[in-house]
Amino acid sequence: MPRFMSSLVALTVLTIMPLLSIPTALAHAHHTANFCSATAADVCAHLGFNAEPNSTSEAIFMLDFAPSKIDPALITNVTVKLVMDMNGTSHSARPVIIKAVNAAHYEVSKVYFSMTGPWIVKAGFDYLGSSHEVIIPIDVK
Repeated sequence: MPRFMSSLVALTVLTIMPLLSIPTALAHAHHTANFCSATAADVCAHLGFNAEPNSTSEAIFMLDFAPSKIDPALITNVTVKLVMDMNGTSHSARPVIIKAVNAAHYEVSKVYFSMTGPWIVKAGFDYLGSSHEVIIPIDVK
């Protein structure tokens, strides 16, 4: 291999390798906007999906807490509920599986949106001894 080619290969490897180590929590194709808790305004969150959520297959997403002024380790007892409001009647999906990746990122799997339309993801958590919630709307195709 010519010398310039080996230098080019080395440069490419050095450029790409750090990108390969980016946590999947930060590398999702579909993100919601950030929404903040009404009772703990310094704690906001968004969802990151590898694929657009739909009503025909399991969705897996990352719940990404983005606390602006606190240590995310102070967030505990995270829960996730999926709710669809249908003319004043709430329709809930079955329970999901939540796995902590680190203090600010939680992988949520076994997510099944049973129908298309507007859903709400309710991310509950404890902060400084009180229960709080971030409500994140999504549109399921």
